[in-house]
Amino acid sequence: MILLVEDEAITRNAFAQILSINGHRVMQAADGQEAVTLLEKNHFDIVITDIRLPKLSGLSLTAQIRMKWPDTAVLLVSAYLAPEDTQHLLDGKVEFLSKPVNANEMVAIINRLAAA
Repeated sequence: MILLVEDEAITRNAFAQILSINGHRVMQAADGQEAVTLLEKNHFDIVITDIRLPKLSGLSLTAQIRMKWPDTAVLLVSAYLAPEDTQHLLDGKVEFLSKPVNANEMVAIINRLAAA
């Protein structure tokens, strides 16, 4: 299952629809704190998170996921950072995608993470 964390409802719903159409089960959170609550109650294989979020940033959320749920893959999404700005964060379980998001690229990354 995928947890999608995005504060902009239109973007969150569009991403969820794309993922659902491609066969993925998706739960949604509007901020980082809501995501932590869902992570504590459910098992997620992948978390897709915006970096700029209310209540808890996507970077802080990623750090918590790496510590508490190390088997959960993370896809960071941002219009404000380039991949080279996040290289120190990325490992085999953390990927980065720049906004605006190309739907095919996002699905390809998610499928690769799901298969790992």
